[in-house]
Amino acid sequence: MSAPLTPEKTDLKLGFVALLDCAPLVVAREKGFFNDQGLNVILCKEASWASIRDKVSFGLFDAAQMLAPMPLASSLGMNGNQTDMLTALSLSQNGTAITLSRKPYLKISEHITDWSDTEAVGKAFHDWVKKTDKRPVLATVYPYSNHHYQLLYWLKQNQINVDQDVNLVAVPPVQMVGSLADGLIDGFCVGEPWNSLALLRNIGGILTTGFQIWGAHMEKVLGVTREWAEQHPNTHQALVKALHNACRWAEAAENREELLHILALPPYLDQSARQLSGFHSPYPMHQHMFGDNVNRPDPEYGRFLLQQMLACGQLNKLDSKTCKIVDQVYRSDLYEAWL
Repeated sequence: MSAPLTPEKTDLKLGFVALLDCAPLVVAREKGFFNDQGLNVILCKEASWASIRDKVSFGLFDAAQMLAPMPLASSLGMNGNQTDMLTALSLSQNGTAITLSRKPYLKISEHITDWSDTEAVGKAFHDWVKKTDKRPVLATVYPYSNHHYQLLYWLKQNQINVDQDVNLVAVPPVQMVGSLADGLIDGFCVGEPWNSLALLRNIGGILTTGFQIWGAHMEKVLGVTREWAEQHPNTHQALVKALHNACRWAEAAENREELLHILALPPYLDQSARQLSGFHSPYPMHQHMFGDNVNRPDPEYGRFLLQQMLACGQLNKLDSKTCKIVDQVYRSDLYEAWL
């Protein structure tokens, strides 16, 4: 066995957003996986993905939990400063859902006998949207996210015109449930735990999950700038190994209650995670954090994301230069070499 590499930099700052799939970062710190790789890591909680993007871009964070499309969007210069980014590790798979506020959810429920019948659910939602007195306000977390693309995909699939039938807004994940309860929005597409918390607080119901819309898909990734990766190759490798070990621990069913206890610590999800103890959503999210099919950052999924960006008008065309960027962003070669 080769000797461990010496990190070029050992004191790191990593950003994250309070969601269940920030678990690998939290576990790596609390269970000592960072220390095992010779890293001293400070985790910094941010309210929005835009803040995560900016702080990684400008070097205030060494790395961060990111939405899977974020490194690609940043490398393409979308919505802000163009910064070449990459990921050598996917942190999670699936875990999103579309949730509607309780009153319209109950109206739709009158027409649903089987919630696994996605066609019937979509039709009932379509009929409600077309008959309601005002355009429903639907929230996603960030324009360059699976949530945004999934919601647009699902609305189009159900013959709902996003320019005429609904209003789309961006809301930080931690504000989703409160915004729904206060009537500021009528529904949202977001990651866990916020869909389950809407169920637990009896303020909303889940219409469909991201898994039902797209099947298995890369959700969160470890994002770094290309410049940082080139300057700190040993540190980058150590970081990926530590988080991969944390993903393995977080995936194990026997660790679920301890995981929720760790996530419920005040610096992380606080009370939001504690409420999930003993709760199992009636809507399977198929959320996973470990496995080659989970952790390998797949360039094919990056190409799928380009298609979504094109479909919603974020890209004007797909050319060879744009497609080439995908392989520079989703570094399955590093994942395979290091793990």
